[in-house]
Amino acid sequence: MEITATRTGEQLVLSITGRMDGAGAQQVTTAIQQNLTDHDTALVFDLGGVDYLSSAGLRVFQENSRRMKERNGRIAVCRVGDFARKLFTAGGFFRVLAEYPTVEEALRGTAGTPAPAAGEIRLDGVGWSLSGQRLAGSAGILTVTGSLSALHTGKAGFGDIRETTVAAGGFATGISAMAATREAASPLLGEMVGAGGSVWWIPTDGNLTPDFFTARDLAESGMKTFSLFSASFTGPFSDMLRITADRPDGITLSEVYAAIFRYMRKQYPENKGICAVVLKATIGGLCSSDLKDSVLAAAADRAARGPVPVPVGRTVTEYPFEGTVLANASAVDVKPRYAGDILISVGYGIDPATARNAFSGTQVEALSYTDPRAPAGGLFLYNKGIVLRTLPWDNAKPFGEQVSAAPASGSFVAMHNLLNITTVRSAVAGILPVTEIRAGN
Repeated sequence: MEITATRTGEQLVLSITGRMDGAGAQQVTTAIQQNLTDHDTALVFDLGGVDYLSSAGLRVFQENSRRMKERNGRIAVCRVGDFARKLFTAGGFFRVLAEYPTVEEALRGTAGTPAPAAGEIRLDGVGWSLSGQRLAGSAGILTVTGSLSALHTGKAGFGDIRETTVAAGGFATGISAMAATREAASPLLGEMVGAGGSVWWIPTDGNLTPDFFTARDLAESGMKTFSLFSASFTGPFSDMLRITADRPDGITLSEVYAAIFRYMRKQYPENKGICAVVLKATIGGLCSSDLKDSVLAAAADRAARGPVPVPVGRTVTEYPFEGTVLANASAVDVKPRYAGDILISVGYGIDPATARNAFSGTQVEALSYTDPRAPAGGLFLYNKGIVLRTLPWDNAKPFGEQVSAAPASGSFVAMHNLLNITTVRSAVAGILPVTEIRAGN
């Protein structure tokens, strides 16, 4: 079977050639999962090359007609052959499937992008489009415990571990652990993200296996959160953005944040260069760098060995240098994964030049570090996310409310610290331009 996916705005067309038997139906289902984004308003099947259709194939249309109805979208078929038409007619499928003679007519028939809402801003970039809506919002307060730059240079120790809490309905990202005591948490401090009272984290026990607590589990467990570094914020968000990739393989997190900061500069000319962000996105390919080993043990090892000597006459650009403490304790995976699954990401972005003029150097350093591999003057990003499958979503309901409900309504797959080369095909973003940084515990 051959399947070609093409896109016109928020309309996805799957052109299918071959037999839609059991195996073919599974291939079509996979193609839909890999190409349909949360923002798509129409799904069109070009069946001009389909010469066989079984009950398994019919279920694909049945399931996706329900899927598109749930999001108030449209589903259509075109260039339907005689054999397929008989099955569609006998099964009453044309009551839910619109039929058109050509792809072009199907696109015209399923078009109908609503007019922009009052006050909506639309932006276009290379490979992406964005629509943004200003909400009532609130003060953009980011509460920070510990220092990210100190972690990277190995200057954080046991005495820097703090018990942290996040306000109900709030969001957090950092290096933390769930335990009854600080001593028990110390060797397990790993990647953590919190949303709406639920917590996901990767204990640094060498297994890279995530764990999670729902808000109810956490309340009943008696466990506490201990952090070496934590950045937290609460809503409501000041703006809601919809970002759609124009490329089939999606756009990177770097490009997503470039779009967000372009929107910020337009909506908030006096912004202070830091933006807290929660994303709900369709994954193109997730790449990660997760703490596998104890960061405190790695820092102690670095201190015991001292700095790496550079031979006389060599520069650091000529001589291999040791990575940061966090890099040495982390497992990096640049092979894209989880295509078509849902990502809930919590984090922030920093425009260093603007932020250093608005906040103290100590505050900016607590939230960032210098990466010699990153382009000079570029945005600094810090994001962690959970991967979910089959997550119901209703764009008419409040964004924060649905993110908080995600653990109970979606199927948990994984949790990772996100590399900036992670790609998404579409995203809904709640943003909160940061106006104040407060010290945590």
